[in-house]
Amino acid sequence: MLKVDRYAVVGNPISNSRAPEIHLLFAQATRQAISYERLEGPLDGFEEFALGLRDSGYVGLNVTIPFKLDAAKLADSLTARARLAGAVNTLKFEEDTIYGDNTDGIGFVRDITNRLAFKVSNAAILVLGAGGGVRGLIASLLDEKPKWIAVANRAHGRAQELADEFGVEAIRLDEIPAEHFDLIVNGTASSLNQDAPPIDPETFDDCPLAYDLMYAPEATPFMRLAQRGGAHTVADGLGMLIEQAAESFLFWRGVRPDTAPVYRELRRILEQSRTSTAK
Repeated sequence: MLKVDRYAVVGNPISNSRAPEIHLLFAQATRQAISYERLEGPLDGFEEFALGLRDSGYVGLNVTIPFKLDAAKLADSLTARARLAGAVNTLKFEEDTIYGDNTDGIGFVRDITNRLAFKVSNAAILVLGAGGGVRGLIASLLDEKPKWIAVANRAHGRAQELADEFGVEAIRLDEIPAEHFDLIVNGTASSLNQDAPPIDPETFDDCPLAYDLMYAPEATPFMRLAQRGGAHTVADGLGMLIEQAAESFLFWRGVRPDTAPVYRELRRILEQSRTSTAK
């Protein structure tokens, strides 16, 4: 009988995650025998929940909002990029060891450089937000030698802590309009709440790329704000989601799937869901 390895994505909320579709498409393309579920973890009990999954036979987890920092604490061994990020989005269970990786940064960089043809080197970058999702991006962006990276957050102290840790700059929200940025990344949870970050539309004037880490069947509030302000290109985070998932799949299975056909299929599924809802 063929052994099927069990995986899941854990978050809260989690009902809208497309990770199962992505990983099952990867498995089909690479002929890997896996199952993959979406599971809602308790807000105050991630460690116990994750260990329970391991003990019941799961061999790996993807971890999303708000558990990436908890996952980093749970892991016994971290990859170099997970150590730099201080956050984990991929766990692998092997015997008595829990391995942690962070594939967010490489997934983001791959999406903007390959699919969107954006050149990070010598770019001025603004990152909005200071949570676990943002932590995974900064080290990978720094590897690409940008001109500078600024971090802004409602709670400026958190942005300053992140800036001090990574050697980038923290700026206050009201200072943003005075600067020009080539790339503006929304790493806040505002789009989950159908809202946009509290920044002026003029921030996006002549900005080559505005990117929301969240994804949706239609333009997010951040994307609409960026379009209104004059950004040349706006994108949601579906491409990043698929690219980081491919890195997770490689971490677990030792093979990296082709992402282009999966992006096309997931975009089709999202468009179909939007059309169905509109009827």
